[in-house]
Amino acid sequence: MKLRYGLDDRPPVGETALYALQWLAVSLPFVVIIGTVAAGHHFADPGLRTLYLQKATFITGVMLFGQALFGHRLTLVAGPATALLLGIVGSRTTPDAVYTAIAVCGILLALVSAAGLFQALRRLFTARVTAAVILLVAFTMTPTIVRLLTEGSGGTIVGRLAFAAVYIMALFLAHRFLPATGRSLLIVAGMAAGAAGFFGIFGVTIVVGKQAAFAPFLTGLQSPVFDPGAIVSVFFCLLALALNEIGSMESVVPLLRPTGMEKRIRRGMTVTGIVNAAAGLLGVIGPVDFSLSPGVIAASGCGSRFPLIPAAGLLLVASFSPAVLGVAGAIPPSVVGGILVYTLSGQVAAGLTAAFVGRPFTFEDGLVIGLPLLAGTVTAILPPAAVAEFPATLRSVAGNGFVVGVVAVLILDRLFHRREESVE
Repeated sequence: MKLRYGLDDRPPVGETALYALQWLAVSLPFVVIIGTVAAGHHFADPGLRTLYLQKATFITGVMLFGQALFGHRLTLVAGPATALLLGIVGSRTTPDAVYTAIAVCGILLALVSAAGLFQALRRLFTARVTAAVILLVAFTMTPTIVRLLTEGSGGTIVGRLAFAAVYIMALFLAHRFLPATGRSLLIVAGMAAGAAGFFGIFGVTIVVGKQAAFAPFLTGLQSPVFDPGAIVSVFFCLLALALNEIGSMESVVPLLRPTGMEKRIRRGMTVTGIVNAAAGLLGVIGPVDFSLSPGVIAASGCGSRFPLIPAAGLLLVASFSPAVLGVAGAIPPSVVGGILVYTLSGQVAAGLTAAFVGRPFTFEDGLVIGLPLLAGTVTAILPPAAVAEFPATLRSVAGNGFVVGVVAVLILDRLFHRREESVE
């Protein structure tokens, strides 16, 4: 399709500002949604949750700025990585150990990418492995979604579940009938409408406490705790993040037609590793580029990367405002859970597309993908008492459903590799 502005075009100042607001409207809801889930896993205090959202917003702004100017230099919006969220909520160790592992694995990713060695790891991700990893992200989030849909104040559990069911259906109806431009803003509009509806129906008021309009937060780096099990667990999560990152970069190629993709991928992966290492040091979830960017580009007709720079600046400014992020973080858990169901349904669609595209789908393919999905989901819903009986060094690996699923699909893909070749 023909775009109004190509990758390296510079729109007029007024249009650049509007496009920057568009990218901000796409990115910030994901920061709030995923950041709220991660913060809620660690903290009950609203102030500490807001502090976590500040850090997540800041890291996302750094990611946007770094990629637009020094990394892949593609028009891609970023936000907290769901793959790393699975490592956080599925971990069976301390937060210090988890975020130290994110920092270590981020440094490793940056070094491997800068040295041009990441191509060897990419060979592990065949079509079946890629499909299983994408699907695992959605399926192993099930316990977190259940918790979000059932917890919180206002009404009864049955009432909140009924609200969530109607809300999710409304999101899908809106997706069906809205034009492409409207869909690009559906998440942010859906969050606002869902929160307003929840507060109105259940008579709940927003409680954010007294928050400063402006406050620094870059104090107290993460205390390093080196847990081998946590590092192995996060390593697999970061592999999935890297797969997502590469897929996002490749997704804009048909629209933007950039040159030198191999170098762009190397630079982009290096910046992603560096920013995730910084996120680990700050004790916050790391970011990744999102594959929904082509839809926004197609809807707006703007493929220029330059509006991402002021969007990054706005995120950085917002990260120093506890008042703004405190209100954003007060969105009811039922609404956050409903948005996650909607977005992860898209994740399932992407996984099925990866499984079925370009080749016949065989019974063996179903086994290679199906067993890891079951194993990962079962592990994710294991009660803490059962996981506590695992050896301490294995809890972060064997107790993480996403990691179990990824290991299973890597093994099965090799086991059925010869048969797959004969089919092809």
